[in-house]
Amino acid sequence: MSEIIEHRDNGNGSSGAVSVGDTNTSISLKVYQDVYHQITGRTEQIRQRYPDNLLIEFSELEQLHHKVMQLCDVHNIIAKNESIAVFHDKERKEQFTSFERFKAYNANAVSPTVSVVVQYNFSIIPAGLQRPQEYAVTIRLTSRVAMIEQLEKEAPPFMRGRFFNYIGDSSAEVTIDYADYVIARGFLEAFDEWIRGCPAIPKKTWLIFLRQWSNIIPNSVRLISAVLLGFFATQAIPLFISATSSPHISAKFFVLYSTAMIVILSLSRATGDLVEDAIDSYPVLSYLKLNKGDDKLIQEFKGRKTMTILQFLGGCLLAVALNIISSKLERLM
Repeated sequence: MSEIIEHRDNGNGSSGAVSVGDTNTSISLKVYQDVYHQITGRTEQIRQRYPDNLLIEFSELEQLHHKVMQLCDVHNIIAKNESIAVFHDKERKEQFTSFERFKAYNANAVSPTVSVVVQYNFSIIPAGLQRPQEYAVTIRLTSRVAMIEQLEKEAPPFMRGRFFNYIGDSSAEVTIDYADYVIARGFLEAFDEWIRGCPAIPKKTWLIFLRQWSNIIPNSVRLISAVLLGFFATQAIPLFISATSSPHISAKFFVLYSTAMIVILSLSRATGDLVEDAIDSYPVLSYLKLNKGDDKLIQEFKGRKTMTILQFLGGCLLAVALNIISSKLERLM
């Protein structure tokens, strides 16, 4: 025999009253439920990421806020709020409840800015409708130089170069929760226009190409050294190994080229690693410059560029020197 358990409404579910707000205003439970479902109802979401090498200062953030406020004038907005969160190194965070408060941000701080998250919430009544719709625009801006600096402090020594460049690939992201795509598209286009107007460093095609193939450099340098060493050893055989050559000379030849093979191939691999690391760690500036800590970190990264170029040139010269040594070993006999 089956058992049926039935739960009945006791009649107080929708006819009761609740108190809301600081003034404890009493409203019916039915009205409260309608408002709750209206605000928390399901919405669609659109997200766009930008890999541009943006150079953002406080004036650019003011322009962004101005664009959003201009767009608000187009719509019938009955309620809105905003918040700005600034994330610093060592997981330090500052929260502002309005852009006006954000203008009082301490520019003398020495902790670099890792990211800034700006969120706008709007209740909009579209044209021709009476019920409001909820929209949330979340903008995340990331300082690539601060993120790489933070990762280098926390990650093991062997995790460098290419890994960090992929981690910090996105410098800006906008997420829009919406009910009407046409309205959401307006916010997205305003952000696109702001991105295009921001100072930025163009992407270097040659650097992208080199990074795609940098992983084969160590083995390639080692292979070239091995081929050249073998070629010059073959050319030297008639001079030192013949029917009239003494066993002493033949033994010296084999010892010399065997030792050279081990030493030069090891140095060639190390040289290739040096060149690969220089290519993968070449600093491309993309930052948020809001305080003195940001300015100091930016200057440090500019100095890294010179050191990386010198490392690359040094590795290339060392590879050439090893190959020249491979061709002159017979002079040591």
